[in-house]
Amino acid sequence: MRFFRSLGLLLGLCLPAGLTMASTIACEAEYGGRVERIDLTPAADAWSFQTVTLEGRFRFQAQWLPQRAKLKTFLYERRGRAFALLHAAEYPLPTTACPMQDITFGLNKVYASELEREVFYQCWMRCE
Repeated sequence: MRFFRSLGLLLGLCLPAGLTMASTIACEAEYGGRVERIDLTPAADAWSFQTVTLEGRFRFQAQWLPQRAKLKTFLYERRGRAFALLHAAEYPLPTTACPMQDITFGLNKVYASELEREVFYQCWMRCE
């Protein structure tokens, strides 16, 4: 699937073996053959999200909370004038050291009720 091409380029901090290294987290969401990408920035505010809208029908949100060592993702579907939550996930992050290999948080496949429309999304963490 062509949808998982590259990783994020946004900086945060990790400390492996006493060395400071840059970490990045990125997410890609695909709907209707189009891919939207979010390069996440670390957030201290639990109400701060980064958002992309997919073809006006779905809204994907992600949140990187380094102080809580969490990545959170949310997928909403437009229903009338508002968006309704379809899927929420929370992933633990390493707290002491950057991993030697990239972390992939799994491919999520979410299906909407009407016409069984589907959205795929996945996030990654990388230390450089």
